[in-house]
Amino acid sequence: MKLIVALFWSAVIGEVAGYIMTALAGVADNTVWTLAVSLIFGVFVYVISKIGLLNPAKEK
Repeated sequence: MKLIVALFWSAVIGEVAGYIMTALAGVADNTVWTLAVSLIFGVFVYVISKIGLLNPAKEK
């Protein structure tokens, strides 16, 4: 369930950021590529967070 929520918000925030960047640059907005990059980045962040949480550092 956490993965679905992470991918949803990754897609939403990625699309908003992509829209703003293309509007500022004055180029055509390609929503498919923006969505793909957002989802790939979201999966990458999710995997890194899971790997990092497997062995938490023990504080003394």
